[in-house]
Amino acid sequence: MLTRAWILETLALLPLYYWPVFFLEVWRFERYYRAYRAANPVGMLGVAVLPNGRLVVTLQLAGDRPDPDDWTNFAPRAPWLRLAPGEFLAALGARLESYRNWTVLVPESDANCTAAGPAFLDSS
Repeated sequence: MLTRAWILETLALLPLYYWPVFFLEVWRFERYYRAYRAANPVGMLGVAVLPNGRLVVTLQLAGDRPDPDDWTNFAPRAPWLRLAPGEFLAALGARLESYRNWTVLVPESDANCTAAGPAFLDSS
């Protein structure tokens, strides 16, 4: 969309007899801009003015289409809930209870050991 300040600056530089051509070009560009935005909500358009008042599109980039597998299609964008003081630690303690019966095996520092990390075994 062309701003009023830009149009007035351009009119100050153009000869008076090219003003009707420029106004017609501005009207046509605005129509094109609205149609382009309807088809491409994300993107860029650049425009330049010739000495005779004609507008030329110098830059036209369409943005990427939205990802069809965006996480917001499967989960709502609800704000996070504020927890009461100490509630996080109580919830964390409840989750750590399930790991209390697990045995952790850490590999010895042996050159032949190929284990990537500790192994968890259910001891119950």
